Amino acid sequence: MERWDIDRYRRPALVPCEVALGGDDVLTIGVGDDAVDLSFEGVARDEVADVVAQLMLPSSDIWTKLNRGACPAWVRALMVQLDALSLIEETDSGIDSVTSGAERAIAMCAEVGQRLAAVVERRLAMYKDTLAVVHEMLADDDDGRDAPPGAFPFSGKPAGPFADNFALQALHFQLAYARRNAPELLIAWQRVLGEVFRHVCWFPAHATARARGQKDAALENFRSVASLDPVDLEMYLLSFAHFVELAPLRVGRRMTSVDTARFGDACSGLTLAARAERLLIKALDQLGSNAYASAALASKEITPLVKGLYIEQYHVTDRFVEILGPLLSRRVQRNLRARLFQYFQEEFGHEAFELATCVAFGMSETDVRASVPLPLTALYIDAYTVLAHRMPTAFFASIMVTEGLRDQHSPVHAHIAALVESALHAGDIAAKHGETNDELNHPSLSRLFLADVPHVTAAEQRYSLEAALFMLEVNMRQLESVAYFYGCQTQLEFHGLHEGRRALEV
Repeated sequence: MERWDIDRYRRPALVPCEVALGGDDVLTIGVGDDAVDLSFEGVARDEVADVVAQLMLPSSDIWTKLNRGACPAWVRALMVQLDALSLIEETDSGIDSVTSGAERAIAMCAEVGQRLAAVVERRLAMYKDTLAVVHEMLADDDDGRDAPPGAFPFSGKPAGPFADNFALQALHFQLAYARRNAPELLIAWQRVLGEVFRHVCWFPAHATARARGQKDAALENFRSVASLDPVDLEMYLLSFAHFVELAPLRVGRRMTSVDTARFGDACSGLTLAARAERLLIKALDQLGSNAYASAALASKEITPLVKGLYIEQYHVTDRFVEILGPLLSRRVQRNLRARLFQYFQEEFGHEAFELATCVAFGMSETDVRASVPLPLTALYIDAYTVLAHRMPTAFFASIMVTEGLRDQHSPVHAHIAALVESALHAGDIAAKHGETNDELNHPSLSRLFLADVPHVTAAEQRYSLEAALFMLEVNMRQLESVAYFYGCQTQLEFHGLHEGRRALEV
């Protein structure tokens, strides 16, 4: 971290205080126990007193000179001394900046809401049930986030809106993530949904009054939304709209399922790991090839598809250490705790590999950092973070999805790696990341973590296996979204709403 510097204030001022003359070289500011004696040399005491009086005014010319570097050295030294005594305050409350940010957030919500409304309006009858369910999800404050999890959220539900509906299940995880980590997003999502309701002139019966009232209270509510990073807000608005759009469509249905009812007895952590491995290998065989694998294997050069893969991998690795946050604060056995912190240290900074690869491909570092992750990329991290908070064994069983199954060879990964190695400067960078993961034995992580878990209840086992399968589907869909968005491009375009970017379309 850099050292604090007085130049960082936007509109500083000395706190109002009394100024009294002390001894020959002493100036006292404040009253009683709060009084502070200032010492100085080579400057007349009256001149110092005059400067102190001016420093109480935010509009004083002295502050302007400070920002321009035009203050005499002794004046700057005095300011630093006062700041060290915590007597300088920031008088700019930031309300103008917050209000401006809120207005931009409202405009972005309106834009995303109108885009979603245009889709919904064409098939309103099909979307009514989805809109009603999503509205209830947003309005439901009793999400049980502090209660210990029982069954996996969608387990044993052969009917109802969540049954085999991947899109609504995805929204469940993003809502769970937002409630704990970014509650301001619920205000933004409600605004988007309200925009849709108003545009199509339809409201769920139980939501009419609330939906109509959101518009009037928007600015005050959105001052908290302005605290979100604009790229994050755009990412979550587009993600929300994407999953709402998918929900009633066939492509929004689950591709994988598992009956875990047969697991009625407790087991060891290593047994859970082995069962998760068998489950995922079988699911991969059943899923077969996908759009990403086909497009990647057909690539003979560094195409926008290959570049897009590294852009999205950058976004994943840029946030990946976040998923360990809920686990690092848990009081678990020392061996497991040490391994978790080791994993954090080994993953920290890996985004530099992906970013360097993107730059080697000719992309601007600024453009990559400012690009908006695809919806499935955002879900990938959010779902892992929620699982880490809810049930460690679910996280441990699922992490093999991202770190790789032991002793499993990926022809697609090998093909992409060979392409990248042939690109100028990029091969060494990408290879180093892959070699780092191999050297650190990350494909063994699930077993290493679960080896330190001697006992897993039947309920934890069922939850963990269903979580692992869900994350496998998230991973597969995330790769397919890379193929759909970047695969058809002839010239690279970043994801997003503005500045020459485009949003993912279903």
